[in-house]
Amino acid sequence: MKTNLERRTRQKHSLINLIGALLLIVAAALVLLLFFQNTPELQAWYRVYQLQLQDLEMQVLGLRSSSIWLLIAAVLLLYAFKSVVSIYPISFLCVLTAAIRLPLSLSFAVNILGIIILVSLRYLWGRRRGGGNLQKLLSLNRDVRTFLRHDGKAKPWLLFVFRVTPSFPVNSVSQIYGAMGFDYVDYTLISLLGFLPKLISYILIGNNWQNPLSNAFLIPLIIVFTLSGLSAIGINLALAKRPEED
Repeated sequence: MKTNLERRTRQKHSLINLIGALLLIVAAALVLLLFFQNTPELQAWYRVYQLQLQDLEMQVLGLRSSSIWLLIAAVLLLYAFKSVVSIYPISFLCVLTAAIRLPLSLSFAVNILGIIILVSLRYLWGRRRGGGNLQKLLSLNRDVRTFLRHDGKAKPWLLFVFRVTPSFPVNSVSQIYGAMGFDYVDYTLISLLGFLPKLISYILIGNNWQNPLSNAFLIPLIIVFTLSGLSAIGINLALAKRPEED
């Protein structure tokens, strides 16, 4: 049984490394696109594509003008709902607020508030109900327990790494840190700091969605894919490394 468990663990680590490598390949492809964006063939296709985007942009602007505060309230409700059911990524909400042409400062503030709502609700759930099945599963593995804790407490730097990693489950981490009794103020500040690079990148992507061959669109996208790939591989290597025996 132990052999089967070790084999499945190795397979999972290999899969995560593969996903991380693919994300880095996509980032490299986007870098090439950045260098060749002004080629005549690509620009000819792009002019036709932009005409279609202009019609879509007019519809988006019409939607925003109807009720900007109603849209903001809807985004915050979506953040709250995500703490219960993770059926859409945070990136979608960040891009959405910028795509509907909210001022960048307002878009940033709305998403910061939304993230605070998201991580707070699940944190409080963890304080009241425990870490759930994921924490029970992690507690069975001595190496993972050692990796997550230091002097019996959750590691602050690991929370930052979890938040920086775009593909890591937000709700599970929030619930586990709530169950561990991690200080709420520190938890919120570290979470926001970890989300910050992704948040800025997603807002810039949404703000420039109508011009997908521009530097303002491609560079944040490259940052997101590079960050995703490196963090996935980095966490995978850290989890795979067994701590030294006492």
